[in-house]
Formats: sequence, structure tokens, C-alpha cells
Amino acid sequence: MLAIVPVKGLDGAKTRLAPRLTADGRARLVVEMLDTVLAACAEAGAIERTLLVTPDPGLARDGVDVLVDSGTGHADALALALADPRASAGALVVMADCPLVTSESLDALAGAARPLALAPARDGGVNALALAPVDGFVPRFGVPAETTLAEARAAGLEPLVVDDPALALDIDRPEDYELLMASV
Repeated sequence: MLAIVPVKGLDGAKTRLAPRLTADGRARLVVEMLDTVLAACAEAGAIERTLLVTPDPGLARDGVDVLVDSGTGHADALALALADPRASAGALVVMADCPLVTSESLDALAGAARPLALAPARDGGVNALALAPVDGFVPRFGVPAETTLAEARAAGLEPLVVDDPALALDIDRPEDYELLMASV
């Protein structure tokens, strides 16, 4: 299975965290979370290769394929990545701002994809999903998990919801950052 990790880049990274972190601190946080996610992907048995989707090729890491996107948002980046031939047999999308992710959580999500499994975010969105095979369905991110579930069902897919604390926390707002700091 191909892991797809979208990341916007460091310019203007995580602006909603400005009350807690400087611009440099936010950029460091993005890099640290990205490295955590990429390490989990590398260690997951279900993942054969990882595709970083970003407008910032400077975020490339050894052993990770890079797909440069236009920087117009996760929806466009993910549509581009899911249309890539490397994703056709199956893809696991995980957001780059999931600092608690583990290889075990990714393996469990991949194993639950018959054909679609998703991990909801604490805030009601979707932080990760696995689709095997991709077969034309392009899930949307940045919408409530219920919307993604309804769209999958309308496309003839019966999704499985995987509630996993390691995938539930994404760092978008100051309160998310406080939860992260409390967990370390």
C-alpha cells in the first residue's frame, strides 16, 4: 500500500497557533510532526512506499517519493496523489500534523480497509484513511467525517470507522497544541 502524506509547507505554517508559537516555532513543529508521520509510515508493515505531497520540495526526506502539488490545498493535493498510478492498488492517507501516529495505528487502519477505513479526528474531521483499491473514489478532507462517510456510501463503498487516539489528534489550534504538550 502507498502512504500519501500531504503537507502544505513551511510558509505561513500553522498560523492558528500564533498565540502560542512564533513563526519559527510553528515551522519547527511542522517539521517535527512530519518526521514523526514519515517514520511511522516507514515502520508500518502495510506500507510499501511513501509519497509526500507538497508544494515545498525542500521537505523531501531520503526514501520518500515526492509529488509537488500546486499549493492550493489538501483537496487538490490528495486528488493529484490518488490519481497517481502508484496509488491504484491501495493508498493510506495520513495528515502530516498527527504527532501521536504509530506504525501500529497505520497497520491497523490499512488492515481495516475493505475497501475503505477512516480514522476520525478529535474535532470531527478525518485525519487518516485507507482505501484498497483506490478505484476512482476521491475522499475529501477538511469536511466532517460524517460527510466523508455519506459520500463513500453514495459511491457504493461501506466504510469502517477506526477510532484510534494515535490518529485522532491533529495540531491545528492552540488547544490541540496544549493536548500534545500534556501527552509528552
